[in-house]
Amino acid sequence: MYYLQQIHIPVEKETFFPFSVPAFAKQDRLILEQPISVFVGENGSGKSTLLKALALKINLPAIGSLDLETDETLDGFRSFSNSIRLIWNKNRNYRGFFFRAEDYFGFVKRLKNIDVELKNDIVDFEKNLSGYGRKIAVGAVNGQKEALTRKYGDLTQVSHGEGFLKVLQSRIQTEGIYLIDEPEAALSPQRQLALFSMIKSMAANQGCQFIIATHSPILMSLPQAQVFQFDESGINPINVEETEHFTIMKNFLNNPDSFLRFL
Repeated sequence: MYYLQQIHIPVEKETFFPFSVPAFAKQDRLILEQPISVFVGENGSGKSTLLKALALKINLPAIGSLDLETDETLDGFRSFSNSIRLIWNKNRNYRGFFFRAEDYFGFVKRLKNIDVELKNDIVDFEKNLSGYGRKIAVGAVNGQKEALTRKYGDLTQVSHGEGFLKVLQSRIQTEGIYLIDEPEAALSPQRQLALFSMIKSMAANQGCQFIIATHSPILMSLPQAQVFQFDESGINPINVEETEHFTIMKNFLNNPDSFLRFL
């Protein structure tokens, strides 16, 4: 089930960013025909820009230290987001999230702040309550602390990549729409394959829709993925093997010396 079916990009072009991105000037809509859509392109081509605008338009929860409404780094994308029109199927879903690689540490900080607040609540309850009321209040807060620990563990005690993958594994649920921006920034090739397996399974078996911006040929190769190339000619479907990312990586690994002599 694909919840988001079409993305209509504004025809009335403004001259300021992000309206001025060349890929948007040549494209008025994207038709999403698969449960996984992958946005690829060079830095500055517009793939992450469109993903941020979609997150704002759908008003998805953000995994990070700030909500989308209060995140000042997204202020420059709000007018563009407002001008986008989306077409959903009749079973539009509001479950999901928006996650950028750089948001991970903000999320860890948010969890630490929540833990501190819960500890302070316990101190306050033990100071101001007594008897059965104190027992119930402290027990409820300890229950919240234990639930967070069961769900995420202690993210300060694992590597960036391990924690990043743990957060995704803990938050992705059935029948949701998930916007993920450049997850490979945190992940080794082996961890990318673990994410690959999870996305593949959730899309095929759990009714999830994924829209991913990436530079990773591994993630571009997801089965059932529709790959869109962002460049000056617009936003066009492309086979993974035809992407610059794939061909450069393949050619480099096959013959690194041919590259190194010119670098």
